[in-house]
Amino acid sequence: MQQKILPNRKVKIMYHSLKNAFTLVELLVVIAIIGVLIALLLPAVQAAREAARRVQCNNNQKQYGIALHNYHAALNALPGLAARTTRFNGSICCPGGQLIAPHFWLLPYMEQSALYDSLPKGSTSSPWIFCKCEPFSNAVADSASMVSQVPISAFRCPSDPGPNLMTTIACDTDSGPQPVTVVTPTATNNYMCCTGSATGTNYDVFFRTDGTFYDDSFTGFESMTDGTSNVIVLSEAIIGDGTPRGTNPGHPGDQPWLRSGLEELAGDNTHFAEYPGGCGLTEPVDLDAAVLGATKFFGWRGYLWLSARAPATLFSTYSTPNPLHPDLGWRSVYGYYAARSFHTGGVNVTLGDGSVRFVSNTVSLDVWRNYGKVDSGFAKPGL
Repeated sequence: MQQKILPNRKVKIMYHSLKNAFTLVELLVVIAIIGVLIALLLPAVQAAREAARRVQCNNNQKQYGIALHNYHAALNALPGLAARTTRFNGSICCPGGQLIAPHFWLLPYMEQSALYDSLPKGSTSSPWIFCKCEPFSNAVADSASMVSQVPISAFRCPSDPGPNLMTTIACDTDSGPQPVTVVTPTATNNYMCCTGSATGTNYDVFFRTDGTFYDDSFTGFESMTDGTSNVIVLSEAIIGDGTPRGTNPGHPGDQPWLRSGLEELAGDNTHFAEYPGGCGLTEPVDLDAAVLGATKFFGWRGYLWLSARAPATLFSTYSTPNPLHPDLGWRSVYGYYAARSFHTGGVNVTLGDGSVRFVSNTVSLDVWRNYGKVDSGFAKPGL
């Protein structure tokens, strides 16, 4: 009887397994296709994330606008850059150290009453914010130190990767130029109050400007004769990189957080002139050319939401959004501080009626400057 030969099942299974496997070329093709799909999808994902961040920035500014209206409803005026008349040791204080930002006065209307109550108020009993008048080199006074170090998420744009706390704000001693003795962390800020167009003599907030905010302004909505929907009260700026005061550092370059730093003019005040009521800049025609005469660079833009110093919480509409030149200033209140952001193509702005709009970098300069004024005397086209 002939024996039946059964097939080798093990060999057959192995043959089929090898036949159904991917070749090396096929694997490489699949990997290449996946890589192309990821490359195509990644920009879309990043764009979606930025769109979400821009919406959050819009919401932050909307919250600020609502707080401004609630403050106005309670006190019949918007908060000014409030000054204190005495220092903590009883002597008269220079105005640069006294100015408190509107951000602080709005805290009770932004669910931050406890923080608001923690800083003593009043012209005779409250301390000075800063330990010295010399600009850009001041440690916060002890009684304001706690408040100054509290980050407020509503004052930060989520698109800005800048630090929540800046640790390069220091106090000089009298023993020599710029010796750093005390470093006080300060909570940073993206949202800047509009001081006006900064044209002519309107760059100096110690005097009445053509905008909503200046020293002890307390502007009412009735002052906005152009209409509250036609006056910018708030926009944003990029937080500086914390670079300490430097001498002759050259142009900061193309990085926006460096462009938001400050250039201080030479001590001979070449670009300054006297005018009735104070001293300050003559209006430069070309800021890109003017900053070539600057001698010092500061990466301290937005360094403290508590202070109404120009680099900390103020901007003007002198330059269109996101200009390629650095901000140009003298001391803590004079100069040109632009609106800037990491949003593609423009910045968010809050208008006097509380609405928030996105304004392109390509907006007309004349339109942009007039929107910074409360009473331009011109019909304003839409932003």
